[in-house]
Amino acid sequence: MSVGLWILLILLLLLIGLTLLPVGVDAEYHPEGFFLRVKAGPVRLTILPKKPKQQKKPKKTKTEKPKKEKKPKKEKKKPRITLDLIFTLIRLALEAVSTFRKKLKVELFRLWLLVATKDPYQTATLYGYLSAALEGLYPFAARALDIKERDVRLNADFTEESMGVEGRLILTIRIGQILGIGLVFLWKLFIWYLKQRTGHKKAA
Repeated sequence: MSVGLWILLILLLLLIGLTLLPVGVDAEYHPEGFFLRVKAGPVRLTILPKKPKQQKKPKKTKTEKPKKEKKPKKEKKKPRITLDLIFTLIRLALEAVSTFRKKLKVELFRLWLLVATKDPYQTATLYGYLSAALEGLYPFAARALDIKERDVRLNADFTEESMGVEGRLILTIRIGQILGIGLVFLWKLFIWYLKQRTGHKKAA
């Protein structure tokens, strides 16, 4: 066997070993910000929040020539993110996870939602919508996830005027599973997008 084939075989074995490597993920969100920590064997990394960079020394100011006035660019319409879209993406992600033979093991899943708006009627309507949406997602989560500790709370407050969200997710997943779930999710998202686009064309 030539040296090139040996190198290729070693790289292939390393790649297979990497895909089988379990990674512990600890993602947390609360009003102070988003935190993401990763553990792979003895190695522990904090991905978010990032450490503040050291400030560089100010450079010497140079005399700049007056720039020509640029024409204002037309503002592009940003895609509107709705609750329906968010829950659809969550459902597609759970479907992608459930395609694997073994359930994804979750040590902790915590989600606290406080529904509050300026209008009491809108608060009650939104509470009912979120309650129904969470109930609808439960069967998908049960098929895809093996949750050891679950803490889901949905409350309404008619005295407050702003929503409140807190959550935490601790799980162990292999790198190969991450890649597989990502590919399946992208495929399902593409199929869903085509159906939505076809539906809008028929409606038009």
